[in-house]
Amino acid sequence: MSSNRAIPSLPRQFQGRWNKQTYHVLRELGRGANGAVYLASQNGVKRAVKIGAEGMDILMEVNVLKQLQQERDPRAAVAPLLCDVDDLIINGRSCTFYAMEYVDGEQLDQYVRQAGSDWVPVLVIQLLSRLSVLHRHGWVFGDLKPENVMVTRSDNQARLIDFGGVTKIGNAVRQFTEEYDRAAWHAGDRRAGVDYDLFSLAVMTVRLAVSPEVWKSCQLDRRHTGLLCDIIRNNDSLYPYRIPLVKAFHGKYASADEMKEEMMAIVQKRAIGSRSKKAAGSGASGIWIGGLFVASMLLLAGTLYYAWMM
Repeated sequence: MSSNRAIPSLPRQFQGRWNKQTYHVLRELGRGANGAVYLASQNGVKRAVKIGAEGMDILMEVNVLKQLQQERDPRAAVAPLLCDVDDLIINGRSCTFYAMEYVDGEQLDQYVRQAGSDWVPVLVIQLLSRLSVLHRHGWVFGDLKPENVMVTRSDNQARLIDFGGVTKIGNAVRQFTEEYDRAAWHAGDRRAGVDYDLFSLAVMTVRLAVSPEVWKSCQLDRRHTGLLCDIIRNNDSLYPYRIPLVKAFHGKYASADEMKEEMMAIVQKRAIGSRSKKAAGSGASGIWIGGLFVASMLLLAGTLYYAWMM
């Protein structure tokens, strides 16, 4: 669902109509189907401010963010912290906006491009932890793609940043991107469910692990999951994860936690095997094959579940 009304642009400086918070707009961060996000300064603190064409769309996102504010540990945060919700007048029209925590980092695909595809399984496990919490609240993320995920500079955590496509489980998905959409791959419908998000995540995993050329060639043909399976079969970094990825393609998981457990088991097994080879003098290397590093990243992902259950 998106609006036909034009998305208003924020003025360089503005004050909320009711809460009287003043914002200095620094630059636009991005623009989507139902809103635009700006980087702004509020009392010297960086905020991400979103304004949309329709107030109801913005308030729906606010409702989701409020439900996800229970955990204050930044490492376990599923969504950016909501800071302010207000209106302002633009060209004589009342417009709703909200201000949230600014997640300082790099877009997921840009991060992987620089750090290497060895990071992909660990980041996917982190995303599964966050999706699990969202699903337990009755929501599906919907428009899951690299542009909607940031990896933080401070602690290399994958964070969901754009909740404009979040949809109640059972409803039609509000927003989607064809590259990651189950219906576009002729693998199901666009009804919001756990399986919809996990399908998108599996496609995104393949996209992140292969070269742009390989991915582009996959888009030239009529999309079907057989093309994705062929890529996995011929890719050394994806092949060890073939079982969970194919299960996600076919909607075989009842929860994100199930997929996370299987992904974690493979990562840990590979890390142990690589350390054994290295100890034997094989000289095996890899960014995530650091033993302690892998353990710390997976532990951090695992703590998300327990933090939300306490």
